Amino acid sequence: MADRVGDAHRSPSPEIVTFFLSGEIMNRTLRFPVILFALFFVSLVCYLWGTQQMPVTDPVESNYALTAKEMVLSGDWLSPQIYGNYWYDKPALMYWLLSASYTVFGFSNFASRLPAALAGALTVALMGWYGARILGDRARGLWAAVFLATSIEVWVISHAVITDSALLLFTVPTLLSGYLGVTEKSWKHITIAWAAAGLACLTKGPVGLVLPGAILFLWCLTRRSMKDVLRLFFPTGLLVFLLIAAPWYYAMYSAHGAAFVDQLIGLHNVTRALSSEHPEDNYFFYYLLVLPVALLPWTGLSFYTMAKRWKTRDTLYNFLMIACWGTLLFYTLVATKYITYTYIAVIPAILLAAMAIEDFLREDCRPAQAALVGPYVLTLLALLAGTFYLPGNFMSYYVIAAYSGFLLLTQWKKKQLGSMLILTTASMAVGLTCLVFGGLTNYVATRSSLDMADYFHSLPGQHYFFKSYPPSYTYYTDEVATRVYDAGMTQRDAKWETKYAVPTVTTDELLAAGKDGAVYLYVDHSDADTFAAWDGHTRFSEDKALPSGIVYEMEQP
Repeated sequence: MADRVGDAHRSPSPEIVTFFLSGEIMNRTLRFPVILFALFFVSLVCYLWGTQQMPVTDPVESNYALTAKEMVLSGDWLSPQIYGNYWYDKPALMYWLLSASYTVFGFSNFASRLPAALAGALTVALMGWYGARILGDRARGLWAAVFLATSIEVWVISHAVITDSALLLFTVPTLLSGYLGVTEKSWKHITIAWAAAGLACLTKGPVGLVLPGAILFLWCLTRRSMKDVLRLFFPTGLLVFLLIAAPWYYAMYSAHGAAFVDQLIGLHNVTRALSSEHPEDNYFFYYLLVLPVALLPWTGLSFYTMAKRWKTRDTLYNFLMIACWGTLLFYTLVATKYITYTYIAVIPAILLAAMAIEDFLREDCRPAQAALVGPYVLTLLALLAGTFYLPGNFMSYYVIAAYSGFLLLTQWKKKQLGSMLILTTASMAVGLTCLVFGGLTNYVATRSSLDMADYFHSLPGQHYFFKSYPPSYTYYTDEVATRVYDAGMTQRDAKWETKYAVPTVTTDELLAAGKDGAVYLYVDHSDADTFAAWDGHTRFSEDKALPSGIVYEMEQP
């Protein structure tokens, strides 16, 4: 298909709208690589904006930040450690990225969030390139990149200190080069897919290969071509994969033996699949609720294309549908549920949304109606969250949302459908930036021990945390305190307790510790009911109430 979409169906919208919407800008002014670099740069600035005001949160971000900090301080860049103990939660690539950032910029909030922002911005640029190749023209590739950059889940996770941002970066070429390798009979793209899968396995373990590999394998089976299946296993690709992924795994096994395999493969993959780490979230419909929210404000466009092309079911449509819904099915069957597990499904869903661009140029009202749903739903969710759940001031976002909503309705009445799409994109970028300052920075602060770390660390005596231990406490103070935990405090499988490397004592051992001097116990608000039900709580008197919990002092016997 030509670089410019829909010449035969020129929109009556203002010329400048068609100029941007149809990709005319790439034909008359800028080369496509320049456009992609601009998208990368703008995305990076947006993802980094406000990160210095966002402390590392518990319980997930702080594990990665603390492990990377200990990697830098110990000088051991092979074996991840936490609290001075070897830690096999994830492979090393994300720790290497964080450690490199800390080495250059110091142990700061900015340095903690820089790798995720870089990964997110690179993913946006990659989506633009792959979108142009797969969807058939640069205009839809450009819009696929813009849609991805402004989708709510990608925006949030590109600010987060977790592995999912890097995993998405490597999964894009794994899936899409795999698709191009099969459809174009390209050994180069098959090799790229295997190389990217190797990096994904260094980021999050075997799932970096297993899930995209299963999607590609299943899609090839639907094509009823054994040649396509065999093409996936191109020997050079397998060799490149092993050269990238195997050295670290081999080195770790040589250094740590069965303990490494039991933790990384056994606990964090097999046990995670068979036993829920968070039983309270284990519902079969979990991801059916998460995915529509993750795609906002482009949810309507994605589902519009899914429905519109259902009867045609061409090769690309079949691949994207298998990739999207296959991901949700895979993780639905996995016992442990996480919101970020929908992340990979965003790739095909966004590409489906970008297919609707041609309909906008044809002045088809149906995709415009679908596009209107997302912004209003997102604004409603932000209003509810800001009113009942999230701390902070969302007024700037509400003002932008209200004004944008008014303009959208005005343009809808004038049938300026292309203008609606451009306005939605611009208002999302500005609105999400306002959410970072008005809401996300305040919310993040409530999920970190930063508000209590200095005070609790300064208390003279032994320091304990009841039930939950926030790794950010050690990250910010360099003190390894002690966790208090009894079997039965949670409903999940006892095997999950082996993932905690922090020193742990029972409640009986805590009471005995009071004989050796002052003892201070921190109880997070989320653990208040468990603490109140514990018989030994009468031995403690409140020392100080903090925003996230209460500090208690043990009374001497």
